[in-house]
Amino acid sequence: MEHLIQPELLSRRVRVHLVGVGGNGAQMAACLARLDIAMRALGHPAGLHVTAFDGDDVSPANVGRHLYSPSDVGQNKALLTINRLNLFYGLDWAARPWRYEQTSHNEPGPDILVSCVDSRAARRALHHALSGPRCGASYWLDLGNTESTAQAVLGEPAGRVRRDAVLRLPCVTELFPELLDDRVKEDNAPSCSVRMSLASQGLFVNDTVVRFAAQLLYELFSCGRLSAHGVVINLGSKRTGPIDVNPEVWRRYGFDHAALVKTKRRRTTRNGERTAAPA
Repeated sequence: MEHLIQPELLSRRVRVHLVGVGGNGAQMAACLARLDIAMRALGHPAGLHVTAFDGDDVSPANVGRHLYSPSDVGQNKALLTINRLNLFYGLDWAARPWRYEQTSHNEPGPDILVSCVDSRAARRALHHALSGPRCGASYWLDLGNTESTAQAVLGEPAGRVRRDAVLRLPCVTELFPELLDDRVKEDNAPSCSVRMSLASQGLFVNDTVVRFAAQLLYELFSCGRLSAHGVVINLGSKRTGPIDVNPEVWRRYGFDHAALVKTKRRRTTRNGERTAAPA
């Protein structure tokens, strides 16, 4: 099975919100800049416009493991990263030195939300925002990792109804519903040294998951289709596994697409409306 890109994203500039500019986010920002160049070289009319959100400043523990130098310490991550990319590539991207949930309602919504957050609470907030009826995002790309494992998942938020789709790509919180469990203890305390930082996350796990996530977007815009919309990674065992566009694969993760479609059809029939679009 294959997923086809939402066609409106091929005819205008694509708005991207990058949430978090730390270990994954700083590298993802650089990959998005390269993707913007590639898209326009391949005929896309306007490429990407990225707005990055992060309220944190660079700390000494970030130097070496993240894309930051000693001279960057004390500067806001979003402002520093976006200003650097704008100067390097001649872009007009924007930075917001605050947390995403503090964003004004006047901020234009994204076509693609890329989350590089480090807590379950942050993902829960994004899940609820993207599941609402006012959601305008076409895709949610989430990157997450532990010390040696990681996943990247490109999904279509439940709040966005797409009438022409046969299948809706489930988001990370639907394939990994434990992310929504607020009873699970958070383990995202800041590290005060590079050594402590490396004890919680390996040196190259961020690099690996970012490359896979960027590849998903590159395939989506260069080919217009995806046969896999995610990947799970284990650097300890040196193994990776694709998450195929296939309801049978999703069921193994606990996401039952067929049951969801039946439930929605029963609701619309009961309300006397037309059958709902696929979930």
